[in-house]
Amino acid sequence: MKTETTYQETQELLTSVRQGEQASFARLISLYSPLIEAEVANRSQDLSREDVEDLRQVALLALYRAALGFDLSKTEVTFGLYAKICIVNALASEIRVLKRRQAELPLAEVPDVALVDHPATRLMEQEALTATQARICALLSSFELRVWTLYVAGYRSGEIARQLEKDTHSIENAVYRIRQKLRKAFGEKR
Repeated sequence: MKTETTYQETQELLTSVRQGEQASFARLISLYSPLIEAEVANRSQDLSREDVEDLRQVALLALYRAALGFDLSKTEVTFGLYAKICIVNALASEIRVLKRRQAELPLAEVPDVALVDHPATRLMEQEALTATQARICALLSSFELRVWTLYVAGYRSGEIARQLEKDTHSIENAVYRIRQKLRKAFGEKR
């Protein structure tokens, strides 16, 4: 499998990820999984298997956010370097949180935490998350899904409008429609 991409291929891949193409994000993961595994391995000494898996998830999320946040018009920094910086920073932040939690956790509470962090519980949570994501994808149009993806990644309406080449008003309307659909689908009354 080819692991290096040209500037043009990277541009196309990132554009595709921003449009919500899951296959493109899967390709991005396959390209950057060696980096993710190396960075997680460098920081996983003295961590439980669950914490190491959490670090992997944090790294994947950082990669996704990097794909959404990378300025395609800049050529001074490659996406690979930008992604590495985002991943390293996210992992360092997560390690600080883990260390703080471990320091604050009384020994008497450790068994309770272990029960909450049981693999079966995680599996059920993951299945529920997957079902929720599938339901959201089914509810939203392709445009609304792209808007929603950027919105939950932390972008503001103006930034989303620039990325999708739409006016801010249409993005705000899309966010309003999305919220209405999700409230109706998930039963939140307001």
